[in-house]
Amino acid sequence: MDQMERAGDLKGELVSFALSDRFGSALTERILDSFPGGVVTDEAMLATVIEDFLFNHRPTGGGVVERFVAERTDLSEEDKTLLLGWLDYVQGVFEIGQPHGEDGFVAVNHIDELTYRVRSNMGPEGVKALAPGTIMIGGIVPVGDDWMISGTPLAYPADEADQVLAGIPALVMNHPARVFRNPEKLAQARRIQEEHRQAFIDLHGSDLIVIPGAKVYETQMASYRHAYEQAGSKAGPWTEPDLPPFPEKLTTAETVALIYDAEDGLGFYVDYAAARQAFADPALIVRRRYREVISGYLRGEGVGPVPIRRLVAEYGPDAASRLFQKLLKKPRFSWGRDGEALLRKYKADWYAQPPLPRVLPVTPTLSQRFREANTQDIN
Repeated sequence: MDQMERAGDLKGELVSFALSDRFGSALTERILDSFPGGVVTDEAMLATVIEDFLFNHRPTGGGVVERFVAERTDLSEEDKTLLLGWLDYVQGVFEIGQPHGEDGFVAVNHIDELTYRVRSNMGPEGVKALAPGTIMIGGIVPVGDDWMISGTPLAYPADEADQVLAGIPALVMNHPARVFRNPEKLAQARRIQEEHRQAFIDLHGSDLIVIPGAKVYETQMASYRHAYEQAGSKAGPWTEPDLPPFPEKLTTAETVALIYDAEDGLGFYVDYAAARQAFADPALIVRRRYREVISGYLRGEGVGPVPIRRLVAEYGPDAASRLFQKLLKKPRFSWGRDGEALLRKYKADWYAQPPLPRVLPVTPTLSQRFREANTQDIN
């Protein structure tokens, strides 16, 4: 059997597996998020929800693909290798180029700016409507040296391309990990981030500063300007970037730490002064304010290990031991023995793979799209 044909069969079996009772509540929750009334009114959107669930739902114990491979003991090694390769699922905005055989095409993904050879497991009929110049929004999975269309993509004719591609800036800002599939962009972003970090240290004298929340905006603008001017002001005199407002939680906080970590990039940590007080006097952890701050650093979604690591480095492992003994109600807790395991428990996603840069390299094409998007917002 042709590998592409086999991939199509396996994809159908994978979807059936995901729709089984094993994942009932989790998948139902996602469907209800998209269809609040419980009535499916858009089959294409439903297919998108299922695709996202297949490849991005990753609870403890592994995602759908891993569980499928683990439970299907009848699969050949070739099938297992093929399926696990689908963990490299690519969601993108593809501009269709020249045909690739009878059932495929070459396409540029405008998110990561890489070129893919894409085929359909449905044969020529599956790509009949995808003429050169068409914009396809959807996902693809690797099959051998090619990629297979996965799910039900959206297709827009060439004369609507400019309108569709105008949404690229929002996509790259909201999904930077998709950009960093391109190794050149990832390496470039790491270089830029390190340059910005050095500029931050040069301006502030340290990679960690604590300021009132009301000064976060002006401090960040000063940092941006210093980094820009240190790099040579290549685009002319400095002008403030048109950025979304900072969250009110930051701007109204009593104190905020800006930590430009060498590994994790620039992070903003609310009530850092209170966290310092708790480490200096662990007895304070019984008070709600201090307990909530430290608990937020430990358990907060999207918060890496950086603030706790910095506090432990500043106040020492003994202070950390006393503080977490009280917070966790574990009198034998020792930071030296248990601290790393504690961080790994609550920061599993962070430890699972190296942190991605918090800056995006901007190509001339993307820069033009940002300018056009800003012009449309003004108008």
